[in-house]
Amino acid sequence: MPKAWEKLDLQGAGVQSLQIRLQKLQKKSLWGYLYWCLSPFGAHRFYLEQSWAWVFPLVSVAILVLAFLGLTWEAVGLAVILCAVALWDLSRIGLWISAYNKALRKASWFAKQTPTAPANYQGRADNGEKPTQWQRELQDYTRTKESERAGHPAANAPAKKGFAPGQRRLSFAEQELLLAEMAKSPKSAVEKKPPDSAQK
Repeated sequence: MPKAWEKLDLQGAGVQSLQIRLQKLQKKSLWGYLYWCLSPFGAHRFYLEQSWAWVFPLVSVAILVLAFLGLTWEAVGLAVILCAVALWDLSRIGLWISAYNKALRKASWFAKQTPTAPANYQGRADNGEKPTQWQRELQDYTRTKESERAGHPAANAPAKKGFAPGQRRLSFAEQELLLAEMAKSPKSAVEKKPPDSAQK
């Protein structure tokens, strides 16, 4: 879909409006990795709404406090642990984004529930009135469509098959059979029997 259509919000309740809202709410991989650069503050975990995000800034403050008090080895140990966890998070960001977006899509789709019928509703009532012209046309169209089956024409379809106007089109298998017969027959026979005369 072109970008211009993706940004055109029709403010309806259809699929297109839902997709636009989802695009705005979904987490982006680029932002997830950019926020990881601020991992000492836990920015990537806050962005992805992951648990224990508050631990990162707390440990960072603890490292600064230990370094200020002169406890260098303790500060270095905490920094190594923090870096190890940050590297592990880096390998999980893609999975977290996919899981978050999937859960968001499921919640959005299941939230679109069909309204229930009114109380004591028992179907459309037949009041015995004659249908209007548009209702008759709709009924005729519905009957025609319901009479059709996949690969079978309707009952009132033309019986003659071919490529000329007013003829019913050949199926794909029939066209292949016709082409095979034309390839096997001599050139003079093909010229005498054009494809428009194919019948079944």
